[in-house]
Amino acid sequence: MSIARRIAEADRRRAILAALSISAAYTLPERALRAQVEGIGYALSLDVLRADIAWLAEIGLVERAEMDDVSLTDRGLDIVLGRAQVPGVRRPEPGEL
Repeated sequence: MSIARRIAEADRRRAILAALSISAAYTLPERALRAQVEGIGYALSLDVLRADIAWLAEIGLVERAEMDDVSLTDRGLDIVLGRAQVPGVRRPEPGEL
């Protein structure tokens, strides 16, 4: 896998966590989450979003809730706020949510 692709994936995953962090109850349906991430400037298919959600869930940063809802975990919130880090998710810049 190329470095550019890894950087893009890490940045996109952080965008997913950031979108969840500003949503009510830290939860969004998949399609609303996709709209939020696309609003930031990332064009992505539902397949790519679902793959990223599965990866984030596997390492405990998000959880699948009822139906197609996705929820941010406490660990995921720590990552998006820069309190912790995990390989594969970009760290926030200073002052960035």
